[in-house]
Amino acid sequence: MRCRISDVFSDPASELLKLCRGVLANEVVSIALYDEPGGPALSVTPDARQKHTMLLIIQEFPLCHGAHELTGDEKTIISIRVKRKQLLGLLMAELWKVGRFLLEPSFQKDRQQGFPTETLQALNEEWDAHETLGPSFLK
Repeated sequence: MRCRISDVFSDPASELLKLCRGVLANEVVSIALYDEPGGPALSVTPDARQKHTMLLIIQEFPLCHGAHELTGDEKTIISIRVKRKQLLGLLMAELWKVGRFLLEPSFQKDRQQGFPTETLQALNEEWDAHETLGPSFLK
């Protein structure tokens, strides 16, 4: 599976934070992460019977430039049931890592500025206080 993304047409960090918020709130969320052209679409759907799990679907949308509306015609790459706490931890840790790397001048070079640090910190605080998924391991 080729899964490349670009920050030319979207803000991948903000999109992944939307996905994290959906996992934390146990809500349906779909995001598109654009490449040049095409890209992957990720969605999470709560399991009504097993509230600690979600269905994670990664799809590939067709070669297009710019905004793509998810139509249902996307090619499914993987569909898997995951534990919410594990998925949230994985995504948040990757975002936390990128945020920390961006403090290094050599990592900042040739990258767009504007990482949503405050949003990440606020979501981490929500995760830390969450009744079933907390506490956060990102301190």
